[in-house]
Amino acid sequence: MSIFNRILIYPFIQAHKSSFTPYSIIMNKKIWFFEEVDLYNILCPYKYDKHIRQHPLKAYEKNDFIFMPNEIASQIYLVAEGKVKVGYYDAEGNEHIKAYLGKGELLGETSYLGSNFHKDFAQVVSTETRICKMSSEKARELARDYVPFAIEIHKKIAQNVQRLERKLEILFYKDARKRLEELLKDLSIAHYSDEKDNPWITHGLTQQEMASLIGCSRKTVSLLLNEFEREGLIELKNGQFRYVHQMTNSL
Repeated sequence: MSIFNRILIYPFIQAHKSSFTPYSIIMNKKIWFFEEVDLYNILCPYKYDKHIRQHPLKAYEKNDFIFMPNEIASQIYLVAEGKVKVGYYDAEGNEHIKAYLGKGELLGETSYLGSNFHKDFAQVVSTETRICKMSSEKARELARDYVPFAIEIHKKIAQNVQRLERKLEILFYKDARKRLEELLKDLSIAHYSDEKDNPWITHGLTQQEMASLIGCSRKTVSLLLNEFEREGLIELKNGQFRYVHQMTNSL
């Protein structure tokens, strides 16, 4: 468990440890599997007509901004459908992407942690993206009163921190080929399915989006993917890829 996970989760668990039996289950890291809570359903109970009337999902079109740097941060958001990119602008106005988030992923979590203003931007990158939102105050209230919710939302926040840590780790590699190799590894883990051998990885990223995550051009990503395929390391099909069985450990 990283230091960030301990900071985000361990203090809360200690404060509520009487709610868990046995307590040792926390100390051996099984907390992640102790009680699966569907945060998507907690924040997005849109199946109920009453909730739809009172709290309709917010629909966005491609390129719409959900929030911008320096805007007041008072809500957390969950992607119900579609895809959102999160990033920031440097002093020269250049855009830097931290992550692409899809269904069930959390954004705007800094307001939950006490930040009053957004430092990043969140922009929709696919049409008909739908977002669930909840006030940070309400989320903190739920976290105080409902332990499973607190565990799940802190888990989501920790995953976002880990995602950023991993992105920085990849960017330390000077070679674009090595950065793309590492990204493919991460995508294969994140989207792996054990339904069959050598599954096709459906990762939902365009080549331009992959390029923005590893700090190179779309052309470089395209050339490298084709190079990997020629070398027999992967197979490509309609925006998907899979490792060739006998070469799985080569990347």
